[in-house]
Amino acid sequence: MGWENPPMPWRDLEKRLSGHFPPRGENRAPNGQRLAFGSEPERPGSYRRAPYQPGEIERTDGGVPYAELHAHTNFSFLDGASHPEEMVEEAVRLGLSGLAITDHDGFYGVVRFAEAAARHGLPTVFGSELSLGLTQAQNGVADPEGTHLLVLARDPDGYARLSTAISEAHAAGGEKGRPVHDLGALGAAADGHWLILTGCRKGAVPAALTTGGEEAAARELDRLVALFGRDNVAVELTAHGQPDDDARLDALAMLAKKLRIPAAATCNAHYAAPERRRLATALAAVRARRSLDELAGWLPAAATGHLRSGAEMAARFARHPGAVATAHALGQECAFDLSLIRPRLPDFPVPAGHTAMSWLRELTYRGALERYGPRDNETQRGAYAQIEHELTMIEKLDFPGYFLIVHEIVDFARSRDILCQGRGSAANSAVCYALGITAVDAVFYELLFERFLSPERGEPPDIDIDIESGRREEVIQHVYERYGRMHAAQVANVISYRPRSAVRDMAKALGYSVGAQDAFAKEVHRYSGDTSDTDDMPADVLELAAQVAKFPRHLGIHSGGMVICDRPVVEVVPVEWARMENRTVIQWDKDDCASPLVNLVKFDLLGLGMLSALHGCFDLVREAHGREWTLASMPKEDPEVYDMLGKADSVGVLQVESRAQMATLPRLKPRCFYDLVLEIALIRPGPIQGGSVHPFIRRRAGKEAITYPHPSLENCLKRTLGVPMFQEQLMQMVVDAAGCTATQADRVRRAVGSKRSPERVAELRAELYEGMRKTHGITGETADHIFNLIAAFANFGFAESHSISFALLVYASSWQKLRYPAAFCAALLNAQPMGFYSPQSLVADARRHGVEVLRPDVNLLPRAPAWSPPGRATPNRRPRGGGRRCASVCPASARSVTTSPSGSRPSGSRTVPTPTSPTSRCAPAPGPRTSRRCPPRARSTASAWPAGRRCGRPGRWPRRARTGSPAPWWGTGPRGCRCWSRWS
Repeated sequence: MGWENPPMPWRDLEKRLSGHFPPRGENRAPNGQRLAFGSEPERPGSYRRAPYQPGEIERTDGGVPYAELHAHTNFSFLDGASHPEEMVEEAVRLGLSGLAITDHDGFYGVVRFAEAAARHGLPTVFGSELSLGLTQAQNGVADPEGTHLLVLARDPDGYARLSTAISEAHAAGGEKGRPVHDLGALGAAADGHWLILTGCRKGAVPAALTTGGEEAAARELDRLVALFGRDNVAVELTAHGQPDDDARLDALAMLAKKLRIPAAATCNAHYAAPERRRLATALAAVRARRSLDELAGWLPAAATGHLRSGAEMAARFARHPGAVATAHALGQECAFDLSLIRPRLPDFPVPAGHTAMSWLRELTYRGALERYGPRDNETQRGAYAQIEHELTMIEKLDFPGYFLIVHEIVDFARSRDILCQGRGSAANSAVCYALGITAVDAVFYELLFERFLSPERGEPPDIDIDIESGRREEVIQHVYERYGRMHAAQVANVISYRPRSAVRDMAKALGYSVGAQDAFAKEVHRYSGDTSDTDDMPADVLELAAQVAKFPRHLGIHSGGMVICDRPVVEVVPVEWARMENRTVIQWDKDDCASPLVNLVKFDLLGLGMLSALHGCFDLVREAHGREWTLASMPKEDPEVYDMLGKADSVGVLQVESRAQMATLPRLKPRCFYDLVLEIALIRPGPIQGGSVHPFIRRRAGKEAITYPHPSLENCLKRTLGVPMFQEQLMQMVVDAAGCTATQADRVRRAVGSKRSPERVAELRAELYEGMRKTHGITGETADHIFNLIAAFANFGFAESHSISFALLVYASSWQKLRYPAAFCAALLNAQPMGFYSPQSLVADARRHGVEVLRPDVNLLPRAPAWSPPGRATPNRRPRGGGRRCASVCPASARSVTTSPSGSRPSGSRTVPTPTSPTSRCAPAPGPRTSRRCPPRARSTASAWPAGRRCGRPGRWPRRARTGSPAPWWGTGPRGCRCWSRWS
């Protein structure tokens, strides 16, 4: 789903909102782009990387066989200026026989590299340039300290050993960006599975040659041979057009000859083509935190760090003719496919006599008995048939272990009284519902299981588990403890350059002032990168910023993804420290983990603030009232909840507190749970761009007849009054209208909804048109209209399973807001930061609902907002003005909230109810008054004084009250008067 409306005038957006589609037969989006495959701006946050699509490459005559054994991509983080895909494409164009990616201290970009190479048939070599002798992280250093060791894996076993060694070095460093390698330990770990190259100028051998001459270089080379073996070391020859190249290469070649080890030519490439040189130098300046002028002395003089063809390398190394042939031979020897390291899930421990699949069946049918009753008398028709269908699919795809692991994680959370629930496409599964992973009955709502799992998806299932945010760390640490840090780690989030950060960094590299950097960055659109209003920005800044767009900047932590392997995860991908304490992350992001080459299964353990608030509210109510409520025991279908939501009284309620939702609620007038499902899904980019919002509301109000694009679609569109709203509906439309299977429908959804080539989309469109013609005779404008609906929602549609999962929490939070507004407000404050509104807005809304909110008081015990019912004493609190609580005037439901001494940003600790004093002020809740009157000083509760209103002391007016201005706290009124409470 998208984050912003397409660029269009308001009149066009209003037409779209009102249901006016473009002329039939035109498959175009509102912005004029073709819906099925139009490009769209990059969205904020985490986004799914599109599969690599190879383009046409005009290959040059190979001539001389040559494999590049030393190349860096932009995943060396500010030390490479080309994407892995660009390096592959250039290598293919040049006719190279192989390519090795050797980024610094990691395998960050190897998945993208392997995917692109596989599409072009280019042999792949995997390695890394290890940094030795680091005393600190090297960002901000013009010339990084220490030496380099270039290591290439000879086979999958060598890959696992190298990945483990990199992980151990990062662990030994104790901080992010400072691996600590021990050369002796590396020699022991290699065991003949690595090829060692002497490396660039920072390598031990070339560096010794420069500083100590041939004897010093010979000693370093002897040391490498002793540690790794004569057959596993090669001297690297690199020529970058420096004045001393010939003398240096001759000396290195002579050393190789004396020790009888091979000498191999390399490019030591840091970018694909010469035109990337300027960007490479700018990135180096960013890494060193200097301008290009300040870094000039450390930069190469020419654009020599690019890939070259075998013929060019042969001419360049004419004095050493065997070096190019040696590089080709070593490349062929070390090449292997990344899929050979693909891991599996760990074997889940099951009782004796069971396999993983049989134990999953046992647990599923135990849960089904509780959820659906016995098989011969099921409460939901077709439930057991659906469960059996899903279990068969799970067994066919060999994923029983995945479901058992998720089930164990959910069981652990509930055993610790941690609220959690599965959501996302997993809610389409009856097995997940029977296991208690999700709270959505997929059979009752007729959700398509293939939206969650199908043979043609080519990837493992993805179950998102929402956990109350305040206690998510407990679940994460449980996974670490159960599987060990060698087998479990969190997924990284590759932080890429966005338009504004790209402009700011490139302006910094070019020497512009901080003020100019900020001014330039503000002229660029935050996400789309639109530069139409950048007349004042220098052309060189724009040019470099455009080139660096989407380059990886550094690694972050994924919001909750964890990976678990049957072998140590460090053998599959290196693990390094994150900035957050006690967190380790792998060096791949979520898209790399999901690649078919590796299929590293990810578990999403996500924090949800509303679950923390709900749990906190249940605790407050139990401790203050003795009432034990849970999500399952709350009264269902409470009509007063829907009355409240129908009035748009939803401040603080999950998913329906935005202005757009609050404007829609009175028009939709929800009266049942499924109405909440529709409300959540309605205000989304898919329904808006598909023209569904106003037509649905008009049909719901009886102002428009319910029609269907074709009678065959009535079955899937009936629940939404003929207006498509969910992704599952679009899949069902493909099934009903074109006669496809559910698996084929999911393939259509994924193909049309992703950035596929126009040819592939056209092929699928032809298949759908043919299916509609054969099945129902649908042709012409009707076929165009149906396909337009499918294409519009494929990119932006909301999954019905998502909406149902959220609707459960919408109802729960609405019920708590209605029945226990003070406890709900205190729980929301305790769960901050979260939600749509600030703490001040939440407190103001609570006051409007009759909740008395007291100022922070350092004499009270709780360090977080607490609430209390009337009639209990509060220690250490004196009433102002000598007033007392008037139980006969205030309604029985009088409530109060005491905010924390920290002000509007309370701590996140669980609140402890604190009784209020009998002398506290009355809550301003509406209620019948009796003949008994409150003391004058306890009666007024207004936080600001309207013009002409008297304060609690008869005959006395607050200062400036006659002019309508509120009185300051130092006003003439007595201290017991409430006219100063707003300012104190």
